[in-house]
Amino acid sequence: MTVYETTNHQAIYHWATSRGLYPACVAGSADRIRLGGDEFSAETEELQPIEWWRWFQEFDRRELQLIYDPSKGWFTLGSRLAPAGA
Repeated sequence: MTVYETTNHQAIYHWATSRGLYPACVAGSADRIRLGGDEFSAETEELQPIEWWRWFQEFDRRELQLIYDPSKGWFTLGSRLAPAGA
């Protein structure tokens, strides 16, 4: 598995939209962003679509990065910050 990390908004937008994913947040929690349209997402979370600019605003505020494997379609959002004690 080859895993990539990016914070580049254009790369994330193109990667996500080419897979049918869209910017979203957990309903009622604008700070809990997700990429909607993922068949593996938690079914217990009700997602609310939001605009890309709002999604990226929260993405940057929380210092997140997209971690993904383009060959498998796997992805997650993770922290850009080094783990404590590193």
